[in-house]
Amino acid sequence: MTVYVGCPELLGGEDGGTVLANFYLEVLGWQLYDAYGTFFLSRSPKFRIGFDGDGWSDQRPPRWPDPEYPQQIHFDIAVPDLDAAGTRVTSAGGALLQDNADHRVYADPAGHPLCLYPDPAATEPTVARLVYDCFSPRSLAKFYEGFVGVPERLEDSPERVVIDLDDDELPNLAFQHAQCLAPRWPDPAYPAQLHVDYRFTVDHEVPHFQTPAAKAAMARAEELGAIHLQNVVYADPAGHPFCF
Repeated sequence: MTVYVGCPELLGGEDGGTVLANFYLEVLGWQLYDAYGTFFLSRSPKFRIGFDGDGWSDQRPPRWPDPEYPQQIHFDIAVPDLDAAGTRVTSAGGALLQDNADHRVYADPAGHPLCLYPDPAATEPTVARLVYDCFSPRSLAKFYEGFVGVPERLEDSPERVVIDLDDDELPNLAFQHAQCLAPRWPDPAYPAQLHVDYRFTVDHEVPHFQTPAAKAAMARAEELGAIHLQNVVYADPAGHPFCF
């Protein structure tokens, strides 16, 4: 799984991808590397975060909590020490947006929100959940349960659902109720902000999206209600684009 964070071309006079990659490097402490001009942070071979311009729109950058400039998807990050982690975020260029009883909401240097949750069991910052905004959390959760093949829900309410991917190297998927503009990829007036690339197998003999596992996943996604947008780009029933 690769989560791509949309980056402005220039941010404070610097390359946006470089600024955001360095920001998340400070927050997460993962390995940073450059692959063909795109920066990635990696926690394990199964999960990484990439930084590029896809998904970014100067017309409608994220301005949480304004529903006209929605976040669409954000990270929930579990940290061993909330105060220390918050200091790292602001020192790296982030900004505190909201201090709640059980977590804090920050913005990265481009405005993408992220949430910090204290977790006494955590030994290092970990992306615990990838959180999707949508009108009906239970409906969208049902799509992803069928798509990735996991049936267990850690939370289940009309306002919020969390499904368990049952893999310590991957973030769980969460869905929260939000009344905001849905993404309409590739329309820059309705940007996606973040999107996910899925790989179901690794086969170095053929492109990963041409493997039997990927083709089966594409067919399964369409059967569950996804829309094929272009080449290997699909949209889930709430409009969030994802790729193979």
